[in-house]
Amino acid sequence: MRILLTGSSGVIGSSILVDLLKKGHRVTALDAVALPDGIRHILSADASCRLSTHIVDLTDFERLEEIMSRDKPDGVIHLSAIPNPLGRDPRVVHNNNVTSSYNVLCTAAMQGVRRIVQASSVNAVGLSYTPAGNQRFDALPLTEDAPYQTQDPYALSKHICEIQAASLVRANPNVRIASLRFHMVKPSYAESWPLSEAESLYSWVSVEACARACILGLESEGWDGAEVINIVADQICWEGGLSADQQQTAGHLGPHAQPGFLDLLQTQWRGRYNEDKLDCSWWDKDPRRAPWDCSKAERLMGWRHSG
Repeated sequence: MRILLTGSSGVIGSSILVDLLKKGHRVTALDAVALPDGIRHILSADASCRLSTHIVDLTDFERLEEIMSRDKPDGVIHLSAIPNPLGRDPRVVHNNNVTSSYNVLCTAAMQGVRRIVQASSVNAVGLSYTPAGNQRFDALPLTEDAPYQTQDPYALSKHICEIQAASLVRANPNVRIASLRFHMVKPSYAESWPLSEAESLYSWVSVEACARACILGLESEGWDGAEVINIVADQICWEGGLSADQQQTAGHLGPHAQPGFLDLLQTQWRGRYNEDKLDCSWWDKDPRRAPWDCSKAERLMGWRHSG
């Protein structure tokens, strides 16, 4: 396939770029900055010949259209975005992410591209960057049907990007778009757990698993339309214990026992979820099972975090 990849210099993008080239695809790589030096050093001569790179501002749709009309991709993987709102003007975060996404998706549809993947986020429903104390969950585990409760500019931008995908597919029924909701993306669990927080519901996803999901979003068969898909590791990412008071609340843990998700929920999220819509059976076989239902990813694309 001829694939146009945005965000090719990022953590996920550079990993996907290498995977695509190793599998024999031809890649047009776009980013606001140049590829990391190490990427070209690990590519074979043949892979390098199948790669073209461009430094592009994706809010410039005319430049994007010029590249896409010349390279004529069969599929698009759109990863470029400001990755969080921390320390940034909220207007810049929102406007960049929303405009660049629409430009890529709309231009691809106009150019006849039929398979598109875009990076969304678990934050699309409101999560890590929601103002302190405002996080609420209507039901757990979380499926793709969880209601939007966005309050920060990054979450709002991802919410709108998913709406844009649905709108473009309604107008272009032959186009298929997968909006993949990634969690905290790191190379390994060991690098993730020190950064895991209660506000993110103790979860993560590996770089390799994200790259695989993006490629499956293009290559998998048997579905169409615009789909939002959770892409999260199957177990929580948490090595912290509980305080003495929290152990007493949980009721059954020894001082050195690793808490399960329900223990963490009970002690750290009391009053911020609907107990009537908490399906405790989700954790019967695995107390450390993540609270994200990724069965849709497996059903549509054959994706599982462990591969």
